[in-house]
Amino acid sequence: SFIKRGNPDYILIMGGDHIYTMDYTAMIDFHISHGADVTMSAIPVPIEEASRFGIVEIDSNYRVTSFVEKPARPVSNLVNMGVYVFNLTALDRALWDDHLRQDASHDFGKDILPAMIEGGAKVYAYPYQGYWVDVGTVHSYWRSHMDLLNDPPPIDLYDRTWVLHTRTEERPPAKIMRGAIVEDSMVCDGCVIEPGAQVSRSILSPGVHVSAGSSVDESILLTDTMIGREARIERTIMDKRVCVGDRAVIGDLLSDQLSIPMIGKNAVLPNNIVIQAGASIGVDVAVSDFSSEIIRSGMYIQTRRLPNEVY
Repeated sequence: SFIKRGNPDYILIMGGDHIYTMDYTAMIDFHISHGADVTMSAIPVPIEEASRFGIVEIDSNYRVTSFVEKPARPVSNLVNMGVYVFNLTALDRALWDDHLRQDASHDFGKDILPAMIEGGAKVYAYPYQGYWVDVGTVHSYWRSHMDLLNDPPPIDLYDRTWVLHTRTEERPPAKIMRGAIVEDSMVCDGCVIEPGAQVSRSILSPGVHVSAGSSVDESILLTDTMIGREARIERTIMDKRVCVGDRAVIGDLLSDQLSIPMIGKNAVLPNNIVIQAGASIGVDVAVSDFSSEIIRSGMYIQTRRLPNEVY
């Protein structure tokens, strides 16, 4: 009813976990010029990754002839990006028809789009050729961050003609102390890099503190994470407010890129801990939750504390 009250001619629907830049005006113009009921944006991906996405088949005029959501054996590498332009009447009818179906899972990719194609609706694919990443896996999340550090990057965060609007708090400027080394990295406001620390090809969110003698490589450290002295962090993802003990060793640059250790929010890691690539530490884990100094690949450590004991 919210959409109907506005009575728009067209409705633009976007996924929330995709990274790309697109001028939607061009897609809407494509939609109008083809007289489409719905237009989906589509992009080719490596065939070995195609099974993660909805597979699109089109004719010579870009009309969609087939759509299959995440097939085990894709017949094409052209995939749905999850960006749509609908005519209001077409979307209203498709949602209502799906609502009436008792056997439907009420999913866009599994039910609504295939039903529209089978029912003869004019469904078209808008060919997109720019940078696009679906951050639906740990590796794609990590890879998209590393892409920002390329020269030139596929998406330039410093382009003043394409400003990203987001909520953020003001913090003091980053402080990089004498003797620290920072290379090919993004370091946000409020960060402190102590003498002798090294940060390479990493992204540090606001308030991250890297203590003296520590190194951080190919890692993503989120807000207010604290790295102790002489620790080594390699190809790791850490959530907010993680506290890493002195001389900890986490991750491995020589490991498979798919084996990325993940450290949960508010976790506190003891001194001298070794967390191998592919291991995971849950949220709110405390020093008392560790029974070994080595957390091997594939292991998952959770807190043993009760919810009322976590603060």
